[in-house]
Amino acid sequence: MVQRSPDCEARNIDTDWNSACEEQAKFVSVLLEPQRIKILRLLRGGERCVCEIERSLGIPQNLVSHHLRILREAGLVAARKEGQFVHYSRVEERIHELMLALEELLSN
Repeated sequence: MVQRSPDCEARNIDTDWNSACEEQAKFVSVLLEPQRIKILRLLRGGERCVCEIERSLGIPQNLVSHHLRILREAGLVAARKEGQFVHYSRVEERIHELMLALEELLSN
């Protein structure tokens, strides 16, 4: 049996957790997959087509498309179609919102 020290104060996380925190947590969860972080970092250099992202990451096109879809749904990347190619770029405003959400969730 684990005993608590008298000075150990248990806190109920629900006291400072609300629906806004829940939404922020869902937003931040997009980053739980390392390939998505790699894609966002790759796009720091500017717009890239899916084939360039695929070659850079060394993963199959279907997985690249899956990760791009999740990033697009979160509003972190934008797509632009040119002929048969789709080019992706970062949505910097939304990435800034993501950074703020992460900071707010983990701040004191």
